[in-house]
Amino acid sequence: MTLRLGREATLHFASQVGVTLAGFVASFVIARVGGADVFGLYSVAVAVMFWLNVPTTAISTAMTKRLSEGIDRPTFLATGLLLEGGLAVVLGLGVAAVSPVLQGYVTAPTGPLLGLLVAANVGLVAVVGALQGEKKVAASGGLKTVERVVRSALHVGLVLLGYGASALVGGHVLSLLVAAAIGAYLLNLDVGRPSMAAARSLVEYARFSWLGKLKTRAFGWMDTIVLAAFAVGPGLIGVYEIAWNVASIFALLATSVRSTLFPELSELAADDGYEQVHHLLNEGMVFTGLFLIPGLFGAAVVGRGVLAIYGSEFTRGATILVVLVFARLLAAYGNQLLNVANAVDRPDVAFRVNSVFVTANLAFNVAFVSAFGWRGAAAATALSGSLVLILGYRSLRGIIGRPNVPWAELGKQAGAATLMALTVAALQTVLPRSHYVTVLLVGVGAAVYALALVSVSERVRTKAVALVPADAAPSAFGK
Repeated sequence: MTLRLGREATLHFASQVGVTLAGFVASFVIARVGGADVFGLYSVAVAVMFWLNVPTTAISTAMTKRLSEGIDRPTFLATGLLLEGGLAVVLGLGVAAVSPVLQGYVTAPTGPLLGLLVAANVGLVAVVGALQGEKKVAASGGLKTVERVVRSALHVGLVLLGYGASALVGGHVLSLLVAAAIGAYLLNLDVGRPSMAAARSLVEYARFSWLGKLKTRAFGWMDTIVLAAFAVGPGLIGVYEIAWNVASIFALLATSVRSTLFPELSELAADDGYEQVHHLLNEGMVFTGLFLIPGLFGAAVVGRGVLAIYGSEFTRGATILVVLVFARLLAAYGNQLLNVANAVDRPDVAFRVNSVFVTANLAFNVAFVSAFGWRGAAAATALSGSLVLILGYRSLRGIIGRPNVPWAELGKQAGAATLMALTVAALQTVLPRSHYVTVLLVGVGAAVYALALVSVSERVRTKAVALVPADAAPSAFGK
């Protein structure tokens, strides 16, 4: 990974840390004040939104791909925005029309607010896709931070005032609109005239990539949808979603690396630079598990204590948390491989993998939840993550050859994480149990892991020293 890409990934990751901190505060307040029921009801509403926005995210991915290629960008931007606007109108009005049916499923008085939520999310997804196509990955990450901070502030205020799930949905709508407006301002490209040729090109790419977005939604929200369908209750869904949110924290760096590498890999593939593609994939895999590997060890040691911070009712999700972190770890590596397949303009390969995944994920969730209840959803998600990794590796091998997996670096990360877990487990035996001690243990564990890894991995140490110059941040968010 070049120094420029490393800085871009670092800035994008830093913005995602802001998203996580804001999300933690909001989730904490909702869970502590509103309880698992309110959090569960809101989570189901958001799950419905994400599922309905699959076509939108597919067009957004196609915009990123075509804009990153650098050919006729104003036309592709105008055409993409027009397509997204049409989807916003159709989806928003459609959801509003069938809101009584959806309201019965979500089991919260959301009504037409769901239509507004879906339409507003289209706007944000569109501008994020355009920014990433301009290679402003850090700016797109900053945009998500703004949206999450605004949403979290609104949610905290609404919950403290005694409002429920419907008000949370309304606050989400407002935050999406604010972020979309800022994103439109950050765009540098001129908007040209839409064309049928550009529309066909975008739709052609999107018709393969939509299933990739469906895969993402299936991995993140299939369990929630199935849990709601089996009526396990909003309380258990709330506990499950808190565990998922904690697990997702460890995947932030993997997401930033993948987002940063996609436009670069796309440009290299256009020039048939497969040797450099192999190099960037190897670098990406080194940093994909940098947080997820210690996160898995940490969840096993202090996961129950972390969940207890949200409230005693959430400790029921301790085992689920470990399983979900493992699922995120497997899927992160698999998604990195599929990211390369899409970047080298082979969405048909990713389409085949994703079609198998979506079908299997649905079958796993239905079978496991019906057999084992809400804990079965976590097992289904982990099994689905392993499927992404296996199929992604086999498929990419047929396109660019056998990926060069950095086993030595991954082993060093696992070794440092083992030392971290042993240290934290030893401290747990002599320290009293409290939320403050849990936070202290998390900090000590992170420090032990970081010091151990930097000591044994020259590759990570070199990147860490070089990544953050004093003048990097201001230019990343400028126009």
